[in-house]
Amino acid sequence: MDVVAGTEQVPAPRNAVLLTLVGGIVAALALTLLAGPTVGGVLLGTDLAVAAVLRLVLPVRIAGALAVRSRAVDVAMLLVLAVSCLVLAGVVPTPV
Repeated sequence: MDVVAGTEQVPAPRNAVLLTLVGGIVAALALTLLAGPTVGGVLLGTDLAVAAVLRLVLPVRIAGALAVRSRAVDVAMLLVLAVSCLVLAGVVPTPV
């Protein structure tokens, strides 16, 4: 750790954001098994939309592994995936 003017600089947890989003994906998969594809798909789409917003507002040093390409490309791809999941969740018939 670096010491600057008597204070310690704590490094940002580079994978904390990504691990949180992976936790949301695991929750979406579990909810898909328990409640059906519609509910799980909505949660997955919401998780991807949250990832897009986080990639848009967080600096690269905090976004960590969520920052893969340029900010615009990352946000656009995450939003396309989020909208796709939400549309598919609404279209897929719920099993009886």
